[in-house]
Amino acid sequence: MAYNPESMSFDEPDTDMVFVQGLPAGVNEKDIADHFGSIGTVKFDKKKDQFKVWIYRDKETGAPKGECTVTYEDPFSAASAVTWFSDKEFRGSILKVTLAEKKPSQFEMRGRGRGGGGGGYGGSGGGGGF
Repeated sequence: MAYNPESMSFDEPDTDMVFVQGLPAGVNEKDIADHFGSIGTVKFDKKKDQFKVWIYRDKETGAPKGECTVTYEDPFSAASAVTWFSDKEFRGSILKVTLAEKKPSQFEMRGRGRGGGGGGYGGSGGGGGF
């Protein structure tokens, strides 16, 4: 989060999500939401009735990999979480916390590679009728 001297304010971060590494074994989504919620409101998915915390798991075993993402209600809380929690101890493990990078949307992916995407008609790119 950078200070902008022209507007005399902080620039809004690009994301409301943090990526966490180094989680100890045995923690669940609620444990993580409780810990990270101490500096901002963690988003709550009403449809799924759970906090927006995603724990990464091994595809074959289903065991947690020690990594997760946490989504906050606002980007400033996410930026604060990096400063507040990175290189700090959580249940015996030292966490590494960074702002998560958003995946490019399908719209942003258009035009990359293969000469413009081909307008959805396969082939080697080119047209699209624009």
